[in-house]
Amino acid sequence: MSRKKTITRLAHILAVLACLGTFVALLINPPTFLLLWWIIWFLATFALAAFLWSGRQTMVFVSATLVTFAFVGVWATIFGGSGQAAMAESVNPEAGEALYWSRGKCSTCHSMGDRGSATRGPNHENVCGKARDQRLAERQAAGETGIQTATDYLVESIAQPDAYVVEGYSPGMPKVYLRPVSLTPDEIRAVVMYLQTQGCEPDATAINLSSEIIEAARAEAPTEEQFTLVVSGDPAAGQVLFFDAEGPAACVKCHTYAGEGEEVGPELTGVASVQTLEYIFESIMDPNAQIAAGDYEPIQVRLKDKTILPGILRDEDDATVTIKDKEGIETVVDKSDIDRELRYPDVPSIMPDNFGELLTVKQVADLMAFLQQPSFQQDVMPILVQQCLRCHSDDAPHSGLRLTDYESVMKGSLWLPIVQPGVPEDSPIYLMTSKGTMPAESEPLNKAEVQAIHDWITAGAPNN
Repeated sequence: MSRKKTITRLAHILAVLACLGTFVALLINPPTFLLLWWIIWFLATFALAAFLWSGRQTMVFVSATLVTFAFVGVWATIFGGSGQAAMAESVNPEAGEALYWSRGKCSTCHSMGDRGSATRGPNHENVCGKARDQRLAERQAAGETGIQTATDYLVESIAQPDAYVVEGYSPGMPKVYLRPVSLTPDEIRAVVMYLQTQGCEPDATAINLSSEIIEAARAEAPTEEQFTLVVSGDPAAGQVLFFDAEGPAACVKCHTYAGEGEEVGPELTGVASVQTLEYIFESIMDPNAQIAAGDYEPIQVRLKDKTILPGILRDEDDATVTIKDKEGIETVVDKSDIDRELRYPDVPSIMPDNFGELLTVKQVADLMAFLQQPSFQQDVMPILVQQCLRCHSDDAPHSGLRLTDYESVMKGSLWLPIVQPGVPEDSPIYLMTSKGTMPAESEPLNKAEVQAIHDWITAGAPNN
């Protein structure tokens, strides 16, 4: 064999090895800087092969391999996953903690010791210990013979959140096993195990889910007639209504959305991911029906000098109360100066109760449509944190795809964008999660999670 043929054969082998090596590099998820050197080696080897192996065959081989290389790169971006990513057990305190602080929406209303800042619901520090030492006896004294353990109390709080409301708080907690939160039975078990760590020993065998939770999971479609509006709303028009401080709704004067507005009433970003459409509608048309717990309890005091101070109760101690009025101004009042005090339900919400007169039917529908828009921070990011960051964090992201924040999601991978705003059918992140091919090495997203991604993209993939 001549020297020229030998060199040519070696070039062929080297080119094939370069191709295979690059494919392997893509699939084993190397660091981005290492993948770049693989690509450079791949292209340089083909240049050498083309120089040493002249003729039409070289061009066909190089072109075909380059096309294959590009295809595999895209394929690896969409379908690939870290070979080191192991599927975590779905029912354990760690999984429950992730759900509590993300998709389960618990942290919207509750805190855990010093972690979190929500005050609408009780702080869950030592919640299982309190259930064992105090709540259990209270529930049994009320005739609830089915509540035999602290874990039974925790399950009841999720299955029937209005069955017992801690003193000082208002009802209104959603049933998280129904839409829009839609936790599965195993996810609820995981959350309960996380709550068990607060004063008790985690024990999955002690968790007996109620029939409501089990039946909700079995149901293919909702058994209750769903609340709907007779008029379709325009989210863009609703957004204008919300942020127009001089308009008929003027929501922005008391509420915040995506960081804009005044913090007099509750934050409304992603409210549709926690509460039902009917609840949101009722809160607009009849704000006294249910008052958000925490820092939103209406109060009105008459001082001894006849001054009347209406607002919401923001803070209280043995000597003073702090009242925030509808303009956002806080006033600290000495209790010794108070002649008369009224609290909810003896005093109404400071939110106007005449929106039925101020707004047209179409304006109400527009406002509802805006508030129903999916929120990236409330609806999508928790899914990514729980399901995707094992392969797509800042540490050696697979195929250069980071899913750590809005900007990285919209940037996409080394190969292609994964979100096409307004078109979920052209967005790889939706296509792959809906088909169950992503996340890799773990269970597929459930229907509610896939729907959340779909709805967010359909809404234009807003950064809210």
